[in-house]
Amino acid sequence: MKIILAVDILKGNVVHGYKGQRNGYKPLDWGIASSTIPDEYIREMGAKNVYLADLDRIEGFGDNNDAIIKCEGLAEVSILNRGAKKPSDALSLPWIKNVISTETCAGNQKDYPFDYFSVVIKDGRVFPDRSDPVLAFKKAADWGFKGGIVMNLSSVGTEDRMGGLDIDALRSAYPKELLYGGGVASTEDLLILSSAGYDGAIIATAVHKGNVPVSILREGKIC
Repeated sequence: MKIILAVDILKGNVVHGYKGQRNGYKPLDWGIASSTIPDEYIREMGAKNVYLADLDRIEGFGDNNDAIIKCEGLAEVSILNRGAKKPSDALSLPWIKNVISTETCAGNQKDYPFDYFSVVIKDGRVFPDRSDPVLAFKKAADWGFKGGIVMNLSSVGTEDRMGGLDIDALRSAYPKELLYGGGVASTEDLLILSSAGYDGAIIATAVHKGNVPVSILREGKIC
């Protein structure tokens, strides 16, 4: 299973995400890396795979394009969520895998030429329409995406061990590559996700707090 570093970018700095409460996010200046500038941060962390979230663009008040472009070549896999609402919102660069998310796109996502379809979950339901996330993944099973992402926003930064989500039901609902993010607290949690059949885990807090060795992040996978 791939291990992917979450890199939340707000106003040009890497911030610590917590439950999607973005108005309170602060620069991640207490962790392993000494810098909160995205490219410098990724170099220090040494992650093989990264998930970049442009929070300014997701919230609709600017973008971090310049900071993101400086990250080219720093990771083997770079996945980007920039709050796309339509196909032209993708950042069409050969090294970027673009994400379309339920949080910002309520349109006909199945026709969009993106790499990943992200189902954002708050309090156990799809955000923002409050539908069943299992049904959302079943509906998307034959859409043209490379894979899906379970983004458990309520658990981001909490280390609450996936917040009680039925990770097995979500995995069974979607036949393609599936990544999970939100609430991973330890190496044990990574092994639980791997055993459940997930193809990747998006993490950050557990690494900075020393509960997941940074060596796993740098290797980019766990068996």
